[in-house]
Amino acid sequence: MNQKDIRNKQAEQLPDLFKEIQDIRYGRAKPKEEPVKEEIKFNRIQVIDHKFNAIGAIIGILFLILFSTSIHSNYIFATSEEEKIAISEFEKNKKVLNMMDIISSNISESTKKEIITKEVTIDYETEYVKNDTLPKDEEKIIQVGKFGAIEQTVIKSYENDELISEDVIGEVKLSDPITQIIEVGTSEYLKEKSVHIGDIMYTKERMYMYKEPKEDAQTVCIIYDSIDVKLVSEKDGWCYVTVDGLEGYVKGDLITSENETPGIKEKSRKKRLLLTLNPEMQLNKPSGLTKEDFKKVLSGNQGDREKIFENNAELFYEIEQKYNINGIFLASIAIHESNWGTSNIAMQKKNLFGFGSFDFSAFESSTTFESYQYGIDYVAKVLVKYYINEQGTSIYDGETAVGTYYNGATVAGVNVRYASDQNWSTRVFNIMKALYEKI
Repeated sequence: MNQKDIRNKQAEQLPDLFKEIQDIRYGRAKPKEEPVKEEIKFNRIQVIDHKFNAIGAIIGILFLILFSTSIHSNYIFATSEEEKIAISEFEKNKKVLNMMDIISSNISESTKKEIITKEVTIDYETEYVKNDTLPKDEEKIIQVGKFGAIEQTVIKSYENDELISEDVIGEVKLSDPITQIIEVGTSEYLKEKSVHIGDIMYTKERMYMYKEPKEDAQTVCIIYDSIDVKLVSEKDGWCYVTVDGLEGYVKGDLITSENETPGIKEKSRKKRLLLTLNPEMQLNKPSGLTKEDFKKVLSGNQGDREKIFENNAELFYEIEQKYNINGIFLASIAIHESNWGTSNIAMQKKNLFGFGSFDFSAFESSTTFESYQYGIDYVAKVLVKYYINEQGTSIYDGETAVGTYYNGATVAGVNVRYASDQNWSTRVFNIMKALYEKI
């Protein structure tokens, strides 16, 4: 076997790479042009802690290269000095591959993941319940809804600092939502009258109150017109109401509201004041009239030529609030005793009450006051302390009533010791009535 045959046989035992080297060396083949490398695209592989592009594929290729190199080196052998030199040069050109550098260069791409926990609200449901004690279509919240909450563990994925995905990997319930309950009114009557259960309504006319919701039932009482009643319930055209400690049924169409009948509330107030007016009414408490009422009833009176009472209307109101005495009663005494401020005692002594006078020397014995205002205030305190309160009753300024001339807190009771005229109480009460009716 010649030298050429030996070289050919050895060549058969070499890896393809070195076969090509020998073929070129000995002129058996032309060097092959490097093939165009095809672009290999690797899909991005996502993990919890790292995200990288084609790292696994790169590592695999590098591993194959190293493996192949290792195999080739195991099979390379030289049969001549020239081959030894060629193989030696090949070995010298080998470069060490740094795997960490390769991985780092790929990780350097702006791709990252993070695990966070966050609280997420749970919407509550709303339940609607019909209620025939509410005006139709009116809503009333009887149970406030509350959001529930869960704690989520989430993986957030970013690419170039932009959030690209958010995956929930765990949930823990913190609280359950509470259902919101809303009552919806169905009462046509309450809607028409613009009232609610528990509101004050007013009688349109004189009517009966019944023990049962039917007209042939036993009557409880008669209620006058324009009287306030409290609405307790309504059903089938009948209203259950209370008035002055009595309760029973009245026809729903015979009572009204301020919204339905504007002005009925004020009319009812005045009606109530008139109903309290009677000879037996208690005078050791305010009249119930407002300051505007006092101005109204004590103004424009024909007998008040000097406007003494009109100018002191507010004072009578303030005194009744301060000393707990009916201010209209006090003014009526002054009107009666001074003839609307025209008597000599009134004009010369500023004494509207004839206070201190005796029948046989009325002018001389009467008290002189420095002003009408002082006289009004003084007599009011005397009446409270000695006439209209029993002994020991707590009165103004921390004092207690003496009750020396107390015979009841009525006009007739004051008459006993205040005036010798037995008709005094009747005259005073008639003046009170005339003033009350001006409200």
